[in-house]
Amino acid sequence: MSIDSVLEGLYLEDKHQRETAKLPKQIRQMESDTRKRINVAKNMLASIDETEIWNCHYLAYLLHHSDKSDDYKLAHEYASKAVAMGSRVTKWLFSATLDRWLVSQGKKQKYGTQYQMIDGEKVYFPSDGTVDIEEM
Repeated sequence: MSIDSVLEGLYLEDKHQRETAKLPKQIRQMESDTRKRINVAKNMLASIDETEIWNCHYLAYLLHHSDKSDDYKLAHEYASKAVAMGSRVTKWLFSATLDRWLVSQGKKQKYGTQYQMIDGEKVYFPSDGTVDIEEM
């Protein structure tokens, strides 16, 4: 089992850019860079060691920033693998990827992690109420 250094680099770039992008121009650049990182990661899928927890976590993290429902599903599959292998840091991502995938299909979310900003306020998408994210 080995962590893929290219994948880890994509993850770290994405995380850093999301933490630092504040201005509209920076956010537009982040969105463009995100699409590129996702494409690179998806092109690597066949060669990535999926028995490594961190590789699964990194893939879930990157793919959940996509704008495609199929990528959200794939992100959730990788988050599920990481959690099944014992990753505690992936638990929130497991919930968020499932919710994002459900919302993208017009369904109610399960954990209540997904929202949109309306007039500067978080407005959460409808939840089926089965699980509160605080219970995770």
